[in-house]
Amino acid sequence: MPKIGLKLWSTNIEYILAAQELFAQNVFDYIELYIVPGTYDAHVKTWRNLNIPFLIHCTHTIHGFNLAIKEKFENNLRIFAEVKAFCDALDGKFIIFHPGIKGSLEDSIQQINALNDKRLLVENKPYISMSGRICRGSMYEELHQIITSCNVGFCLDIAHVINAAFHLKIDYLNYLERMLTLDPQVIHISDGEIKEKHDRHLNIGHGGFDFRRIAKIIALSNTRYLTLETDRSGDTLDDFIEDTKKMKGMMQNE
Repeated sequence: MPKIGLKLWSTNIEYILAAQELFAQNVFDYIELYIVPGTYDAHVKTWRNLNIPFLIHCTHTIHGFNLAIKEKFENNLRIFAEVKAFCDALDGKFIIFHPGIKGSLEDSIQQINALNDKRLLVENKPYISMSGRICRGSMYEELHQIITSCNVGFCLDIAHVINAAFHLKIDYLNYLERMLTLDPQVIHISDGEIKEKHDRHLNIGHGGFDFRRIAKIIALSNTRYLTLETDRSGDTLDDFIEDTKKMKGMMQNE
């Protein structure tokens, strides 16, 4: 059974008390923390004091980090310096990153190599971004090239696979099985609709994904970390608790 992770942002201080309680109750095993730029000084000590294992999710394009655009190289390095500082302070196991939007695969590879961190995991992306631009890393071939050229690991996002498969007009379960051959160390889980261009981070059972089949496929992998990237209502983690129960139940039946 993979470890179960709670996805939070470095600004999500409102969830800290609830997260402490749930971790003590063995509801989850780690936090995957998305780094909002400029939050290190204000919040890193608060997160460090939790004594909870962390994975780190690098800033992405909504906060100006885009590895596919060569003109953003200096800005990317500046942003990543804070991400790395968070990872060092929290003793993070991995740093998960997106390979960029628009631009070129060659620029992504060059900039990933410049980051020079052994903890890096590239995450697969949908085919089209929320802004309508082509994402780097939605295609198996691009991910394989990044992994081999940059010597990084892989984070598999289930919803992104399904969104990409819809655009490519291929069977999403077959595409998911192919992506698993890239040996993901981490898997991101959320529900959604099969015939949609973008991921919606729905709670488990609130969309159209066939999670019984997905659980069977995941069970065949060597993945040790399973991060739930599902919706939360209000300032509680009640939705997360229900999602963990559902996922654990399905995984334990495989």
